[in-house]
Amino acid sequence: MQRQEQVTMIVAKLTRIPAGELSLETDIFESRLLTSLGLLDLVSSLEEEFNIIILPEELIHENFASIRTIIDFVDGKLAEAS
Repeated sequence: MQRQEQVTMIVAKLTRIPAGELSLETDIFESRLLTSLGLLDLVSSLEEEFNIIILPEELIHENFASIRTIIDFVDGKLAEAS
C-alpha cells in the first residue's frame, strides 16, 4: 500500500468519510473534518502505522492541514529515521 493510500485510509476512518470522497488538498480542520481531539487520534494512528514518534512541537497546522501535508510530514519523519 502506498503512503498516500495509507494516510487517506487513516483520515477516512477517523472522519467516517469514504476515502474516495476525501481530497488531498482539503484543510482538515477548517472544513471541520477533525477537531483538536481528533488530531490526537490521528497522531496516534500515524505513529502506529508508520512506527514514528511525533513530538509535541510538531503538532502545528502546517504539518496536519491536509492529507497532502500529512503525507509530506510523514515522509520527512521517515527520512529522518533512515
